[in-house]
Amino acid sequence: MKPPDTTAVRIEDLTKVFLSRGGTALQALQNINLEVRRGEVVAIIGPSGCGKSSLLRILAGLDKVYEGNVHWNVAGADGAEKPRRDRLTSATVFQSDSTLPWLTVQSNVHIGLSKLRVDRKEADARVSEVLRLVGLADFPRAYPHELSGGMRQRVAIARALATRPHLLLMDEPLAALDAQTRIVMQQELLNIWRQTHSTVFYVTHDIEEAVTVADRVVVLSARPGHVRVVREIATSTSSVTDLRREAEFGDLVAELWKVIAGEVGVSLSDENSEQAKAGVV
Repeated sequence: MKPPDTTAVRIEDLTKVFLSRGGTALQALQNINLEVRRGEVVAIIGPSGCGKSSLLRILAGLDKVYEGNVHWNVAGADGAEKPRRDRLTSATVFQSDSTLPWLTVQSNVHIGLSKLRVDRKEADARVSEVLRLVGLADFPRAYPHELSGGMRQRVAIARALATRPHLLLMDEPLAALDAQTRIVMQQELLNIWRQTHSTVFYVTHDIEEAVTVADRVVVLSARPGHVRVVREIATSTSSVTDLRREAEFGDLVAELWKVIAGEVGVSLSDENSEQAKAGVV
């Protein structure tokens, strides 16, 4: 019997070139080869301008002009399930506030289901479920202006989760939040993924955040971006606080800082390496 294919999406030899109005070619991505497994959280980091968001836009279907292939495996783990119209191939959570100010929390989440074949009863059940998951069960009738920034971002996450996407795409989802709220939200994300077993493609500039939330961290090189380093995150804890106390956490953060610094031509001294472990470089 053929073993089940656990791959959610496979990227093969993907290259992206932008053309300026003057016809000048700018290569953003070069020969990207990467697999994302079902139930896995993959974080993408790298120097500014390395093509992280360009890669996410391709996976989101927002950019269809590229070389190479993106293979989606939307069958079930046993290969028997066929693509369904009651879930999306992918759903995206962006950095900016995407809540609609004239709609309640409940309606903001409902609107994500508008293009799916989901009856009202199931839609209501999904909305209730994801609001509970993101800690907003007590705020279904609140409006965005009545919520904090972290709560509004939870609405965006709930809207994406309600579509039950094969791949959840997150583009700097916590970047606009203050440092304390980011830590709280990182713990919330870990809790959500532990319950939903979501498959996630997570773009961030924050190395500590990547190591905290991901099962695997991929570093892209400076432009044109290609896969420079891949690191598995091995930890037995699901607590952000406990994870950040582990020596391996600081060592990996420092290692990834060195890789990115090398890509942009910055030399880290031993003193700076110690600062990198503390996330202050």
